[in-house]
Amino acid sequence: MRKAWLGMSYKIRKQSIVIIVFLIILVQLFMRAVCDIKSNDLLGRQLYNSVLKCAVTLYNPYTLYTGGEWEEGGLTDKLINQFYKDMPLEQCVSKEVEKELLLTEYMQQQAVDSDIDEQIMNEPIIDTSYQELEQAVLAENTAITQTFEPAGSPAAQYSAEQLQDTDFVRKTFYSEDATTHINDEQIQYDTLMNFDASLKQDNSNVQILVYHTHSQEAYADSIKGDSETSIVGVGEHLCDILRTEYGFNVLHHTGEYDVESRDYAYSNAMKGLDKVLAENPTIEVMIDLHRDQTKADTKLVTTIQDKTMAKFMFFNGLCYTKELGTLKNLPNPYIQDNLSFSFQMQLVAAEYYPGLTRRIYLKGYRYNLHYRPKSMLIELGSQTNTVEEAMNSCEPLAHIIAMVLNGENKESVE
Repeated sequence: MRKAWLGMSYKIRKQSIVIIVFLIILVQLFMRAVCDIKSNDLLGRQLYNSVLKCAVTLYNPYTLYTGGEWEEGGLTDKLINQFYKDMPLEQCVSKEVEKELLLTEYMQQQAVDSDIDEQIMNEPIIDTSYQELEQAVLAENTAITQTFEPAGSPAAQYSAEQLQDTDFVRKTFYSEDATTHINDEQIQYDTLMNFDASLKQDNSNVQILVYHTHSQEAYADSIKGDSETSIVGVGEHLCDILRTEYGFNVLHHTGEYDVESRDYAYSNAMKGLDKVLAENPTIEVMIDLHRDQTKADTKLVTTIQDKTMAKFMFFNGLCYTKELGTLKNLPNPYIQDNLSFSFQMQLVAAEYYPGLTRRIYLKGYRYNLHYRPKSMLIELGSQTNTVEEAMNSCEPLAHIIAMVLNGENKESVE
């Protein structure tokens, strides 16, 4: 061996030494990179995503010409997604990640998924430029302040035959997310209306809790950093109307659970809610007030008594997904009560203020609606609405809530 080595020319020996040194350095760099990736999850994920993206590009060069992301909703992107699905390893990883998110619940998606978008597409997109000009002229030429008058009688009514038809109830009052499904038994009219939603005690103690899982949600003209012009300010306005106009004892909880990130806001809110309920055990009604997120060109408005108002939507979690079935790790003994509570609100709104509400949205998770039978989540307007439009909606919303809590909605049925 030594003779063979010595027999080599000086040039060859020199090249061999350089190659050996290079290989040693390469091995060391590789080992250090492996160490860094193991100790840094973020770096590992970034490297994995980069390698995966390069692999997809090489696997199907057509993606070089698309310029879109895999998860976007266009026709081109759906074609790419089909190519992407041909990679078994990535599909396996994606499924595991999806299951993990379903089980945790709290990595909440923005409410701009395809199903909500489809619902919004079916709602009229109103060009408000003329309306806004007309309102400005009226405001300049009148000194009379418009005051809201609660509707004294229904403006529209459904027949008993319609309400007893489960298919009619489903199509008229509900919008199901693609990940979940509601059973016919859950939306039987008699079942929904037999729930007693009236308050059981007087206002000597706190009856209603209003809070905001997403306290940082704002409107088109909200002032940054000013909570009075955010969903929190709208919540306080709603509370004030419920107190002064209808005599309810209302607590407005302004805890912030989404300041650093919206992820896990629902789980973060549980500690605050546990404390509030422990201090106020008489609370019967819990309202989680949100502001929705829609497409930029969507305007959720209607006009009632010459006031432009933001449309709102009741929202229910079913603790059930098509993929996983019943989410046993997220139990809610009050699912049917929650559904009945929101339906009675929706029916009053549809009859007394037609066009003010969107269909009740159903999704698979729990959304902290398990604390009380009379728990509900409301999406009041979207990011394209103004603060004034959201504030204006609080008047009829408070009237709807008062009618159901006072049992007035049952009088018309009887």
